[in-house]
Amino acid sequence: MATHVTEAQVVINNFAIEDGEVIWRKVFQTVLTFEQLTEKVRDSGLFEKTELGDNKLTGVLRNIDADFKGAGFSEMGTPIYIARSHFSAFAVIEFKDGKYRVTLKRIVLTQKYDDGVSKQGEQSSLDTYALKTAMGEMKPAFKKSPSLILDHTFTTEFSFQDEAIKNDW
Repeated sequence: MATHVTEAQVVINNFAIEDGEVIWRKVFQTVLTFEQLTEKVRDSGLFEKTELGDNKLTGVLRNIDADFKGAGFSEMGTPIYIARSHFSAFAVIEFKDGKYRVTLKRIVLTQKYDDGVSKQGEQSSLDTYALKTAMGEMKPAFKKSPSLILDHTFTTEFSFQDEAIKNDW
């Protein structure tokens, strides 16, 4: 009988490597129904396009800025590629009663403005900054402030809660 040993997936601040690319995945608890969650996602304006499936919503995440201040960092203490970029991705939101899971794939950075290194609008993959190419593992530098800042940003953006009490007007 052959045994198959799989290597445990390393997850750093909700980032992992899947099929050779860096993804962000987090599970959120919720009291919302799938229909309510879907409405909140659409109303959030986070997506350029969405498609609805069976307890699943997919879409293209519009450009968002990293919230380094909210994560406890200054602009000077934030890596340039984080502070000077907008972030977009392909998002999958899967729903089960009481929770939903967000997965961001193909995370892309878009340069906010011209500087000595890049031109405004230039795009690059987060993999460029996060992965050791030959090793298929995360760079030690990415495991520090970049992953913390992006985890805080994505967690904040995808925390869809029941705001009925606040919005009872």
